[in-house]
Amino acid sequence: MSTFLLDKSYETLNTTAAFIEFHLDKDHRRGFNTSHLIEFSVDPNPDAGDDKNEPPQKLSLVFSTADVVVLGWGLGFLADRLRESTLVAVGIIPKRYAELERTPAFVSAITITPIK
Repeated sequence: MSTFLLDKSYETLNTTAAFIEFHLDKDHRRGFNTSHLIEFSVDPNPDAGDDKNEPPQKLSLVFSTADVVVLGWGLGFLADRLRESTLVAVGIIPKRYAELERTPAFVSAITITPIK
């Protein structure tokens, strides 16, 4: 499942997910074991300000080996899937595709920072 194969910004399962994959582009994806997730939060994106074109939300995930920041719209939906342990993949899709179909969440950027 590459980000360009995902038809939306996320993928879920009906059972507990062992890993969460982050699809950074069509050639790069990174997975983290869900047991390494320490905490997550959804907050306003401080860089958005009043700019309606900038993603208004930031989902921060703290894993034992890296921090992951996801920017987008409707990220509370992804947080709910995290809480339920059903989120298996998060990917970036071009905004033009997100506007074709109403999705509960849209991801515009993913940043992964390894913890040293």
